[in-house]
Amino acid sequence: MRASDIGVYLKLVCALAVVVWSCQTQAREAVVTTLDGRTLTGELVSQDETTVTLQISGIKTPIPRRSIQDIEMLAEPRDQYRQMRAELDDDDLDGRYRLAYTLYEKKWFDLAMSELRSLELAFPESDKVRSLQTVVQSRLDRQQRPPREQRPTDAQADDPVNLVTQAPGEEMLLTQEQINLIRVYEADLEAQPRVTLPAETIKKLFETYASDDRLVKDQRAFKRMPGHEQLNVLFDLQARELYGDVVIRQDAPAIKAFRSQLHQRYVLNYCATTGCHGDKSPGGLFLFRIQPNSDETVYTNFYILSRMENPQGALIDRDNPKRSLLVQYGLKRDAAATPHPDVQGWKPQFINDQDQRFELYVDLIDQLWKPAPEYGISYRPPVWQDEEEADDADPVGE
Repeated sequence: MRASDIGVYLKLVCALAVVVWSCQTQAREAVVTTLDGRTLTGELVSQDETTVTLQISGIKTPIPRRSIQDIEMLAEPRDQYRQMRAELDDDDLDGRYRLAYTLYEKKWFDLAMSELRSLELAFPESDKVRSLQTVVQSRLDRQQRPPREQRPTDAQADDPVNLVTQAPGEEMLLTQEQINLIRVYEADLEAQPRVTLPAETIKKLFETYASDDRLVKDQRAFKRMPGHEQLNVLFDLQARELYGDVVIRQDAPAIKAFRSQLHQRYVLNYCATTGCHGDKSPGGLFLFRIQPNSDETVYTNFYILSRMENPQGALIDRDNPKRSLLVQYGLKRDAAATPHPDVQGWKPQFINDQDQRFELYVDLIDQLWKPAPEYGISYRPPVWQDEEEADDADPVGE
C-alpha cells in the first residue's frame, strides 16, 4: 500500500472513531422496576443474561436480573426533549433552565445547547444560563475529538471546567479577596461588624456619587462614621464597584452559625467524608476538608453549596429552607420530599423532618439573606472525573 493510501486510510479510521465515540453519548435511557417495587432510571450501559447495568447520577449501577420485574426503554432523546419542552411556556426561565440542565445531565449536549441558545436570546442577563452554556459547549468540543488513545497531546489540552482525578488542593480554594467580598454581601449591619473603608475608596465614592443626595456632603463627617454605617451608605447607593475594596474582619451571625453548626457538624462529618463528596464525588459534587476550620475551606464549601443546584432543586434553598437538598438528602428516603439518589454506601442522617438536628439545620439556612446575593465571583468548583472514564465525566454545577 502506498504512503498516500495509508494516510487516507488512517483519516477514515479516525473519522469513524469520532462518529462511534460521539454516538455512545446518545445511549438510550431505561427504567428498571425491581421486584421490591423500586424504580431506577438511568442510561443503559450494558446487559447480559445475569445483569443489567444502568448509569445513575454518574454511577454505574449493576442490577441482578433475578431482582428485575420489568425493563422499559424510553423514547429517543429528541422526542423526549420535544415532549418536555411542549409543557413549558417560552417565558419560564426556571423551568426551561431545569430542562436544559436535565438534557445536560443525560449527556444530550446538542439538545441542551439548542435550548440554552434559545434561552440566551430570551434572557440575555441570566448568569446561570451563560454558565451552563459554557460547560455544555466544553462537552460538545470534547465530542469532536477522537478517543484519548488517538490524541497523545490531550493531556495538555485546555479545559474550561475544573475536572479532577484526585482530591484538589489549596490552590482551588477561594482567595481572601473573594472571601471578603462574600462577607460584604452577607454582612448584617445590625450586628455592627468591624468594617474598614480605605481612604482611596472613600475618595472614589465622593468623586462618583457627589451629586447623590444619599451621600453626606462633608467627606470628613463621613470618615468619622463607624465602618458599618459607611458600608450602609454604599449599600444604599448600590455602589457595587466599591464593595471589593471594603474590608470586613468577622463573619456575619448567619455565616458564623453555618461555620460552627452546619459546616462543622454536618457538611464535614456527613457530606464531605471519604467515599462521599470529600472523595470520588457521586454526581460530581466535591467538598473540601483541607484545614476544615479555615476561612478558605468554610467559605469555599459555603459558596459551592450556595451556588450548586440540579433539576430537583438547590442545595441551599433560601426561599424554602426545608426543601434544601443539603438537608433533604440527609433524610431517610421514605421521609424525604426529594430523596437522595440511590447510590452505594449512602446512609441517612435524619429519621424524619421532626429530627432536632434537621430542624436546627433548616433554621440555620433560614437565617441567610433572601434572596441569595450575587457575589460577582469568578470560581468554578472542582468536578470529579473518574480516572478510567475521564472522557465520560459529567460536571455538575449552576
